Amino acid sequence: MKTREEYLNYHCPRWEEFPDVELYADQVLSVIQRHVSFFEDTVEMSFTSNMINNYVKQKIVKPPINKKYDRVHLSYFTVVCLLKSLFSISELCNGIEFMMKTSTVKDLYGIFCEELEKAIKTVFAPDKFPKAPDKDCTKELEIIRAACFAFASLVYTKHVIKEATEDNKE
Repeated sequence: MKTREEYLNYHCPRWEEFPDVELYADQVLSVIQRHVSFFEDTVEMSFTSNMINNYVKQKIVKPPINKKYDRVHLSYFTVVCLLKSLFSISELCNGIEFMMKTSTVKDLYGIFCEELEKAIKTVFAPDKFPKAPDKDCTKELEIIRAACFAFASLVYTKHVIKEATEDNKE
């Protein structure tokens, strides 16, 4: 089981940290699983080749070119994989579609990474990392921030339950 300190040090992979070469589906699986497996001890983080195919069929992500996926795909898959335990696929699609009207995938993904890390810090150590005020917040940032806090709260709740369960065993 991870410690609170490990959660506080969580780093969401940035756009630039994704491979800058196109990848085949099995390579995509490896990259995504490596990045989301951090949360596996608290939240179910399955990601399969069937999911990749379904996300393409459901038009969550654009189809690969010559069966190869790029950073855009990796960022979508990362976000969807992390948030699918909280939202339906159609809710994720609607949110992404709304946000894509005003920004690029690269920019939105960068905001998501920053907000996720902030949310985890705020939820796991509110005394050290108080929640930032929401004034002058765009609708897009409000959606991303709320989703990140929901995910961080879910992870925190499951972590505390596991902590309590293990304490009772001793």
